[in-house]
Amino acid sequence: MDQPRRFAFNLKRLILLLALVSTLIILLSSYLAIFQVERKLLIDSSLRASQSYAARLSLTADLFFNAAQKQLIFSAGLLGEEFDNLYAVAEEADRLQIQSKRYSSVLVVDKSGVVRAASRNSANMTGLRLVSDANTQALATQNPVISSPFRTAQNNHIIAMSVPIRNARGKYLGYLVAEITLHQGGIIDSLINARNYRKDAYIYVIDNEGDVLYRAADGWTESAPQGNVNKALLEGRDQGFLHMKNLQGEDSLAGFSTMEVAGWTVLVLHPARADVMLLYHVMLQVLIYTLPFVLLVFIGIWLLARYISRPLRQLASKADTMDSQDVSAEIQQINAWYYEASKLKSVMLQGIRLLHQRIEKLSTQAHTDPMTGLLNRRGLYEQVDKLLGEESQIGVITIDIDHFKMINDTFGHDVGDGVITQLSRLILGNSRDDDLLCRMGGEEFLLLLPGTSLTRAVQLAERLRRQVAGQNFEGAGNVTISLGVTHFNPAKVNIDSALKSADKALYQAKNDGRNRVVSR
Repeated sequence: MDQPRRFAFNLKRLILLLALVSTLIILLSSYLAIFQVERKLLIDSSLRASQSYAARLSLTADLFFNAAQKQLIFSAGLLGEEFDNLYAVAEEADRLQIQSKRYSSVLVVDKSGVVRAASRNSANMTGLRLVSDANTQALATQNPVISSPFRTAQNNHIIAMSVPIRNARGKYLGYLVAEITLHQGGIIDSLINARNYRKDAYIYVIDNEGDVLYRAADGWTESAPQGNVNKALLEGRDQGFLHMKNLQGEDSLAGFSTMEVAGWTVLVLHPARADVMLLYHVMLQVLIYTLPFVLLVFIGIWLLARYISRPLRQLASKADTMDSQDVSAEIQQINAWYYEASKLKSVMLQGIRLLHQRIEKLSTQAHTDPMTGLLNRRGLYEQVDKLLGEESQIGVITIDIDHFKMINDTFGHDVGDGVITQLSRLILGNSRDDDLLCRMGGEEFLLLLPGTSLTRAVQLAERLRRQVAGQNFEGAGNVTISLGVTHFNPAKVNIDSALKSADKALYQAKNDGRNRVVSR
């Protein structure tokens, strides 16, 4: 006789277990699929964002170098006609340096590498023979050149932009070179920086060999390179994105773009793990948001298992009385499906109704001061969001019962409680329906006045002060209050700052002798 019962009991558990396991498998597989898809989308998006940012930096730098180069080419054309006129050549170099604030100095160099003329601030270089790599490259190529960063004999950290000077017949005469000083916050540093990109981003500028010329954290360098990027990874492309390691050895997502004029490549990287951690956080949030629905599904599965197994249990119980005369009638009367659903529905509805009543009661208790029935601090912050969104000006009054501790010590806590209750009724009597009155704790109250100017708030505070001073409080006699008043615009000042301002006014009122109104 026990065996059928054990079978029915195990059947219910088996149905429930099978349903729950199936649900968990589907849920986990769905999360895994979503995670993989979102991971790919997030990484692709990050790669394209890095490429886009690198392209923007590259384009910005290119625009600068292109404009500067065109300016130099124009001046070089003028110098080609006046190259033998030292005065005119010096004047043009000086004009170029003065008018273009981007250049630290401008030099005119002949084809032997000797400085023929210089801008006024570098006049001492006239007649010197240049031996830098930038000079060698400019003379060798006889084409426009943008040098890698280097230091001059005067210990200036610069890059040099040079363009050839030719006469009207195309004969090479030398070159015009403009030096741009490199320093943090300078024009080049400002053009190539990631301050407004991701905080965890690394930004490099590399030359054709892959040597790092610039890193946002350290600035420009001309010796002891900060590292070398394997340029073969770029596969000869001018722009794109890829997975690579940064100079710290971290797996990174990189976007790159090559400057057309300088030929340098801008690399923008950020650690790949940052995106994965972000995705973990997002998936955790998804799990938290879906957890209530999952729990509801589990409850539904449990109810469904009971719903399926109950008729079997009823039939099994009747199997023990098959020798009874009424067993057939009793079996025919079993209508488990409808009966189970109706009873379960009534119980759940009753339980939900009772639960909501209990929650509402607890919520009221949590947000209301039990003595006065006013909002407490938590209740105030629950209500104040609606108020802040609808008003452009709000008056604030903080109220404190003077010498309340003395009242409690002299007349007892019951009298003190009566004073608080009587005062709360008096304040409510002077308030509008839209005003918010809150007992902030102890003997302190807060009154928020929507749509009320500072002047009107002070008038109301003064009226309250006079009424309280003339009121007879049961058991305590005359009681006075101190009031701090302020006024704020919710669109410009947050409520916490306004409350602090009102509190300061209240403290001033108490320090100035109490029984007074102070506004800020």
